[in-house]
Amino acid sequence: MKVLAIETATTICAASVVSDGRVVGEATLNEKYVHAEKLMTQIDTVLAQSGFSLGMLDGVAISIGPGSFTGLRIGLSVAKGLAYVTGKPLVAVPTLRALAQRAVDEHVAKAGEFVLATLDARRDEVYCQLFRVEGSEAKPVTEEIDKPVNRVLDEIPAGRVWITGDASDKVLAAAGSREGASWKRVPESVAQCSAGVAGMIGEVLLSRGETADVGSLEPRYIKEFIFKQKS
Repeated sequence: MKVLAIETATTICAASVVSDGRVVGEATLNEKYVHAEKLMTQIDTVLAQSGFSLGMLDGVAISIGPGSFTGLRIGLSVAKGLAYVTGKPLVAVPTLRALAQRAVDEHVAKAGEFVLATLDARRDEVYCQLFRVEGSEAKPVTEEIDKPVNRVLDEIPAGRVWITGDASDKVLAAAGSREGASWKRVPESVAQCSAGVAGMIGEVLLSRGETADVGSLEPRYIKEFIFKQKS
């Protein structure tokens, strides 16, 4: 099975191709405000790396959010366009799940430990979700939520909790410490969104037939998106 994955939920603008449980092409750019300009280039790059054409793909996976409203809309628009053009199914990968899974895949979080995936929701808020590592998979313990930063660690369970995502420092600063007795920060190199991980999850979802409706799929904003028009 061959899946093209797109990751634009944060400042990361990335694409990957996954084939039979292996990342065979990946391009990542961590820069603000370049998604609209650079995403198609990233896609062309990973297709060239993998040696596959769009027509050879079995599906398209998109990191669906939460995250940057603009980034999510750009990524989903491109993913929908590719799905329409190729006639291939579209798979929605929860962004926080992919963040947590990367901590497991990179051998940071071990079985029985917890991973708290966090993304900056601007101001004093954070998108977050708690996962428990079961075998080699990060399984959700809580729902995705938009939470005040000073409340994120209020209900942390006993045991080792790894904090990942671009709001890690924000959360730990609000707690008054970069590391606590029961929580530690995932290394920065592992705490970023990954198109490769999104593709691996997307391939699993596609194999299970968990596809999305291309026409009706919307980004998972979590909090209300309000379009402000300039007067």
